[in-house]
Amino acid sequence: MKILHATDLHFNQRWFKFIKDIESNFDVVCITGDFIDAFDEGGIAPQIAYVSKWITNFTKPVFVCSGNHDVGLAYEQEWLNDIPNIYADNAIKEIDGVKFGCVPYLRPNYEKFTQCDVLLSHVPPAYTKASISACGDDYGSEKLYNAIGKQVISPKILLCGHIHNPIKNICRLKYTTIYNPGCDRNLKEPRIGVVRI
Repeated sequence: MKILHATDLHFNQRWFKFIKDIESNFDVVCITGDFIDAFDEGGIAPQIAYVSKWITNFTKPVFVCSGNHDVGLAYEQEWLNDIPNIYADNAIKEIDGVKFGCVPYLRPNYEKFTQCDVLLSHVPPAYTKASISACGDDYGSEKLYNAIGKQVISPKILLCGHIHNPIKNICRLKYTTIYNPGCDRNLKEPRIGVVRI
């Protein structure tokens, strides 16, 4: 199975188009949060409407999880779950023998995802090279680090984002390979990961 992984799109419409254009080269599409830009002057509602329409046009299975820009008090926090025909926060679905799980940004319950082979989480586990930025700050999740470290969950693959310029895009924690393609808003195309399982 060939997985397209993207993250931290921050309402870059050119990047949305790019991902849709290459969809046919993959079996599954996974996007790990921050679809919208919470600081965009155009407002949140038009961004949610645009992303919702865009994502319904995919023909391949789409798995998504929310990021910190996708949730907030000023708008519907679970709007991703309202989009038909995709797998969003808290979803677990098996495709061709591979079980995917989508961890929400708010109040994640990792124990729910014990059987997942591929886990989507916006935030990477703390203390990993995928969670430490190039300037040395660690913005990872200690709770996720502990869940994997203590083998409460043992996904083969963890797809994440949040850290735009991690020290490493691919690293390991216990038996889990962590992928964070990062994000560079100056690029014409999004950074993507191609993951095979």
